[in-house]
Amino acid sequence: MDTNANGGFIDGVQDRLAKGSHVRDVATITFTQADLGEGDVKGVFVRDGVCVAGHGAHACVDMAVLAATSMDSKPFLSMPNDGIVGLGLQSLAVGPMSSFLNRLFEGSGQVLSQFGMALNGAHGELHLGGHDSANLASPLRWFPVDHPEQGYWQVAIQSVQVGNITVDPCHKGCHGIIDTGVSHLGVQAGRLPPLRRALQAGLKGAVGGCSGQDLSLDLGGMMLVLKATEYATEECTLQLGSMDLPEAEFTGVYALGGALLHRYYTAFDWKQQRVGFAPLAHGAKGQSVPEELEGAILV
Repeated sequence: MDTNANGGFIDGVQDRLAKGSHVRDVATITFTQADLGEGDVKGVFVRDGVCVAGHGAHACVDMAVLAATSMDSKPFLSMPNDGIVGLGLQSLAVGPMSSFLNRLFEGSGQVLSQFGMALNGAHGELHLGGHDSANLASPLRWFPVDHPEQGYWQVAIQSVQVGNITVDPCHKGCHGIIDTGVSHLGVQAGRLPPLRRALQAGLKGAVGGCSGQDLSLDLGGMMLVLKATEYATEECTLQLGSMDLPEAEFTGVYALGGALLHRYYTAFDWKQQRVGFAPLAHGAKGQSVPEELEGAILV
């Protein structure tokens, strides 16, 4: 699932295809992934029911789904999924009927309008309508979504540091976009060279992997810290994706995906438009369902 793209499909949709000759709306959507590249998907819109279920709870929403008729090899050939369910804010959706979260929460008045994600190695969890406190090493710290009209789950970054050195003072502002479609840290092309030099200078081989300086993102009230194991391979090769975004239109963009979600439980508040972070509890698997998850869906 992608916290940026809206509209998609998922296994298990209800069989409700119209028969005979019909005129359908078509669309071409461009997807950009910091580490996989950019490509287009073309498809037709259909109306269908999309259901999610887990641990005894389930929910179905009636929405517009883009059924793909063609996709570029890049980036879709490298994306390990059969479809994409968009989790971005309302303004990113093609229309109100194409926003999965909007359709889910507007019809579920008794469900908390939040969702959260946690990754642990090959294991991953998506919580809809609640959070599992067993995943959290400390309480969630909440930050307002910066420029929610753009549709991205993004937070303002005050500065970017490597060790005790500030490599990006963010004088004109920086933005961290949480994008589950990005496995590595994405960095705006103009901001990448000094960050790459600072991180590479501190890397050294160590028994059992690679060690280096911490990469810290100052949110003003909380530091998001990535270790060398999150931004480099065991062979000390940096895993950074370059994003070719013009500075005139985009300012200090950092794409925070899998690297962040392996260290922090990340929560998203649909109604209040805010993002919360908490360090993941060591070894948390989240297999049990505590009381605060009753009525929520663990996928």
